[in-house]
Amino acid sequence: MNVSTSLEIVSAPLGEPLISDHITNYIMVMLSLMILVFSLPSIVLNSLNVYIFVNTKLDSVTVCFISLALSDIGSMLLMSVKASFSLIVASGVSWGRNLPNLSYFVAFIFILLMDMSSATTTYIAVQRGLCVTFPFYTRNVFNKNRSLVICSIISLVILVCTLPRFATFRLKTILDPIDNTTALLVFEYFESWYSFDSFYLIFMKSVLAFTEYGIMVVCTIAISIGMRSSMKLKQKSNTYSSETSRGAHSKKGKEKKDLDDIKSSEKEQAQKKDSKESLVVKQSLIVVLIHVILTTPRIFVSLFKVFEPRFTLGGQYNNLFFVFFNSINVGDSINAFVNFFVYLTFNSKFRHYFFNIIYRPVVKNGSS
Repeated sequence: MNVSTSLEIVSAPLGEPLISDHITNYIMVMLSLMILVFSLPSIVLNSLNVYIFVNTKLDSVTVCFISLALSDIGSMLLMSVKASFSLIVASGVSWGRNLPNLSYFVAFIFILLMDMSSATTTYIAVQRGLCVTFPFYTRNVFNKNRSLVICSIISLVILVCTLPRFATFRLKTILDPIDNTTALLVFEYFESWYSFDSFYLIFMKSVLAFTEYGIMVVCTIAISIGMRSSMKLKQKSNTYSSETSRGAHSKKGKEKKDLDDIKSSEKEQAQKKDSKESLVVKQSLIVVLIHVILTTPRIFVSLFKVFEPRFTLGGQYNNLFFVFFNSINVGDSINAFVNFFVYLTFNSKFRHYFFNIIYRPVVKNGSS
């Protein structure tokens, strides 16, 4: 089996890097600290998301949010490990020479989980977009069980498309050429690496990424237009109902007052139900919109990577490669961090459970 080694041996193309090593190391330390600031709390907040959604009423939307939170927990845990490795390497400790290669290996699993998270967010956008645009046709299409199956299929497809990359290399140890005594961890790539890596770059990180991005943008616009149309229709309906009620009341007199009160109560209940449904749609819209905004830099950087061969690991623009993708990781950690607060703002059941079942008992026990 033919093997080509490793990150340490790959020669970079001729040319000066756009960013010096000194500046790159400084930027990487700052970015790693920013990642840890958001990724570590994100692990706790997304664990709360899973716990609260599991203990409240499960539906097609909450199943998707649970799947999204589970992906975020795993990806934020690995992102924290990567950022910690970067800080240890920057500190210059002698035992940290193997950490860059370990970090590179961790990145494979991290990217897998991020792909699952992005695909799940795309499904949320599609589900809500169809439900808002075609409410009468899709009312019974999306339910808890179907959403669970779809989220599982999404994760399985991403896993099947990504796993072949793990079979195209192996980790091994060699003697450190500096002192010829300590073991140095390196990658060995098999000849199948290039074909699988090209497939992953072109299909997963270009075709699929752009397709997901386009779908999310279209669905975000559709949800926004659908919500505005729905609000205008309800306002017209309420105005017509109010005028009809006043005309009927002047004709019927007092003997129909009790009936009018019942109708008024039913109208208020319907308005409350509509308000809850509107908040559910807004919750999904904001989750998708935040993901779209924070994913935009990744799309442009991935496009640049496809058309610029020097912008890769070990290439002439290696330093710029690290800075860009670690900056994107900061956005990913912010994305995972803010979802909890979106649910807290727009989901009344989530908010009630958090404050009454978790927050207040904890504060009460702490004060006692």
